[in-house]
Amino acid sequence: MLKRLLLLMPSFMGYEKSLKEQLEKKYEVTWLDCDQYDKAILKEYKRCGKFRWLLRNVSSGIKEHDQEKTETKYLSRTLEKVNTERNYYSVVFCINGSFLADEFYRVLKERNPHARFIYYAWDDIKNLIKQSHIRFFDERFAYNIAECNKYKYKYCPMFVQNEVVGHDSKDLYDILFIGTAHSDRQKIANELYLRYGEKYRLFIYLYDPAHTNGRFCHDCPLKYEEYIEYMRKSKALIDVPQTTQEGPTTRSFDALLTKTKVITVNPHIKEYPIYSDNILIVDRDDIMIDEGFIEKPYTETGYHALTVPEWLNNFNI
Repeated sequence: MLKRLLLLMPSFMGYEKSLKEQLEKKYEVTWLDCDQYDKAILKEYKRCGKFRWLLRNVSSGIKEHDQEKTETKYLSRTLEKVNTERNYYSVVFCINGSFLADEFYRVLKERNPHARFIYYAWDDIKNLIKQSHIRFFDERFAYNIAECNKYKYKYCPMFVQNEVVGHDSKDLYDILFIGTAHSDRQKIANELYLRYGEKYRLFIYLYDPAHTNGRFCHDCPLKYEEYIEYMRKSKALIDVPQTTQEGPTTRSFDALLTKTKVITVNPHIKEYPIYSDNILIVDRDDIMIDEGFIEKPYTETGYHALTVPEWLNNFNI
């Protein structure tokens, strides 16, 4: 009989499916989208007066109280989606998980006292809506080296969904820019087009759930397979993470699969093992792209991205 594993992770570009499929080779897996109520929770959490917002900024206790109060409204329907029998799960494996109430984790821990509770942060911990839920996990990992050093977590880079797929020698594009139209990405896309539209062959595709009708915005995100295929046909890709993000995005690792160079606005990437001559760091507010970087051949580094089985080996599951 297979052991049972509870997988708590967001739905993101099929990563949850890849992970679940691999885990099902050893476990009976229950997957719960731990970000399923994120928009509703954020909207309600932000619905408060200026004085209350000020109190949250000066008191972590008040902030955590308000977060837990908001998330607890979804507790019963969340618990309905998992099994609460005693000692049902052998492993509880969580990625991020900040939109689930602490009470949810407390119930899981109480009902599964012999289970391994493993936590992984694939976003910067400081950017999560809360961190209090992490205390319920005994084994803790993160993708951000600085935060691993700060919190004494184990470092583990992100995984990729494919094996190496190789580069298409018939490059259709010099520079690729694909992503969700958050923060300043539309502005950067427009500036790239104005500055380099005639010099380089650009492909820009921004998924815009807010429907702002920007020049490069689309109603639907590209499928992961489409995204990889565009990377195969591009000399370099533009990487524009959230303004407060420090760790490398998944694009940097996917680029290893397609042997595509990376132009990133993230200066922290030079502190990571993935950093190489294939990565150009530029100023977010004034992106200057060296023609020599675009035209030079891709350099084999020997560093490879972790496949799903390799990644899971880090957790011994």
